[in-house]
Amino acid sequence: MGFMENKLGSIINISFMNYKIIFCFLITANLNVNFNFSQENNFKKNLISNMLNAIDSHNQISFEMFRSERNEDGEFIEGKFFAKLQGNPYKIYAKMESPRKGAEILYKSGENENKALVNPNFFPYISLSFDPNGSLLKSDGHHNIKEAGFTLFSKMFKTHIRNYGEAFYDLITYEGKFIWNERKCHKIIIEYSDYSEAKYSSNGNENLYDIAEKEMINVAKLRFLNPQINETKKLEKGQVVFTTSLYSKKSVLYIDEENYFPIYQLIYDENGLFEKYIYTKLILNKEIQPEEFNRDYKDYNF
Repeated sequence: MGFMENKLGSIINISFMNYKIIFCFLITANLNVNFNFSQENNFKKNLISNMLNAIDSHNQISFEMFRSERNEDGEFIEGKFFAKLQGNPYKIYAKMESPRKGAEILYKSGENENKALVNPNFFPYISLSFDPNGSLLKSDGHHNIKEAGFTLFSKMFKTHIRNYGEAFYDLITYEGKFIWNERKCHKIIIEYSDYSEAKYSSNGNENLYDIAEKEMINVAKLRFLNPQINETKKLEKGQVVFTTSLYSKKSVLYIDEENYFPIYQLIYDENGLFEKYIYTKLILNKEIQPEEFNRDYKDYNF
């Protein structure tokens, strides 16, 4: 009996020790996972913070932008232009490469009755003023001249950070570093599982652009979901508008490792790729002279 008791006691002691080892291993593994997860979220948080700081700290920039945007028929409309831009107060000069090669647009917030000056570069070769929200200036694109650059992008991210809090960074997958267009970039993917179509009741003193800006959603989606509504006209109070809960369902971004600007952007909705934007020849530290935002500047043809 003594032998059996000793053997049984030894077995119990060994089993207990094994459980302790396994328990300690599980705790250590869990701590490592939590630590690594925390580290990864801190890295993503710093990356987004650097991106937003870069956008906000550069009031004057110039760039070339290529766009590819899906229309109501599922076709992608492409365009390319060069721009000089000042964020505050907002001013932009843009020269088209396509479509309408050679056309020029000059817009200065609060000036020229808040209209954009346009040189269409075709007969009768006279410059005209247009509502920047009007369809003539969009060239079948998604956005107007006031939304060019990165300011809208910055506002959207700040809205998401405010609404989601720390959980926003859980939506981001860091894919690593990649070379894109000879630039070293951080690649991230942001997926919004709560993206959905929704309804919005108008307060009666707003148009589709106002709603898009207030709710930080895609104005092109608003136009597509509400083809019967003139995007620039004020809605009636209580008028129901079909909308989306968020700007996009998924975004893929390449963030330049050197300057932290999101130079390559893929925007997805429920049907797949919706928008693609490519920024090249980005100049951040060159001062743009005041006369470069005047119609009489020597290089312009207004």
